[in-house]
Amino acid sequence: MSKHASPTLIGAFVAGAIGLIVAGILIISGGKLLLTDKTSYVLYFQGSVKGLNIGSPVSFRGVNIGTVTDIQLVVGEEEADIQIPVIIEIDNTKFISSQTGAPRMDDDDSIKDLVEAGMRAQLQLQSLLTGQLFIQIDFYPNTPARMANRGKYRSHYQEIPTIPTPIEKIGKLLETIPLDELVDTMIATVNGIEKLVNSEDLHHSIRSLHEALDSFRSLASNLDQQVEPLADDVKLTLDDTRSVLQNVDVVLDDARSALQNAGVALEGVSGTMEQANVTLQSADELLSDEQILTALDDALEEIKTAAYAIRILAESINNQPESLLRGRR
Repeated sequence: MSKHASPTLIGAFVAGAIGLIVAGILIISGGKLLLTDKTSYVLYFQGSVKGLNIGSPVSFRGVNIGTVTDIQLVVGEEEADIQIPVIIEIDNTKFISSQTGAPRMDDDDSIKDLVEAGMRAQLQLQSLLTGQLFIQIDFYPNTPARMANRGKYRSHYQEIPTIPTPIEKIGKLLETIPLDELVDTMIATVNGIEKLVNSEDLHHSIRSLHEALDSFRSLASNLDQQVEPLADDVKLTLDDTRSVLQNVDVVLDDARSALQNAGVALEGVSGTMEQANVTLQSADELLSDEQILTALDDALEEIKTAAYAIRILAESINNQPESLLRGRR
């Protein structure tokens, strides 16, 4: 008879095999599986999550900090109220405090502080070829913290706010643009341009423009031919003007000399008049005839009048020497 295998021996063998497998995994992982400190969070996305799968990475500025563990679909009371909760698992040891060295996301207060500081989650394209998505966590201080806080996840997980992807932002922007009106306007503009291009008035205007340009070229050519003789005439006129000005300078110099001579003559006349007065006084004493005295008085008055006229003439010439050329004004 064959001996039956001992159940105890089989159980010990299986337990030993399992222990070896666990030990091998721990050795390969360097003991990290026993030291891993992970926390799950929920994210709500309103747009499409096509390309996001369970196991997709979660990163913070390029550093892999976790994975996607579940994706659900939540339908509200209204048909349009549909949200997509995504459960992620984050390795808390990836966020270490610089002061204590302890994990930074290991309690509720820490995650609240990070959310208030602007921490948000966003879908990002992982590969253009495959269309795979991943979740990018970063700080966006100027964005609102949109929280869902609904369903069974509210009591099980803390929520990290999400922001729309750049593609979603572009889509919302395009929704606000009246594309139909823009298309109609573009069609009307193209039709107007076509009518303008094929218009007889435009062709006539172009021909008129060519004729005007030809006329302008002819005018420019004629001006080129006449400018040189005109420039010669202007040069001659300038030369004559320069000569006249030189002659005027000579005449003014002569007038100044004449004025100086006139001044000297006036001084001589003044001396003569003074001598005449002295002589008349002497004669007045000698002469007793009243007629002679009267005649002498009249002569003296005429001499004074003539001297005064000469003085006025000299002052006028001194103030306006050009009057010798142009006459008195």
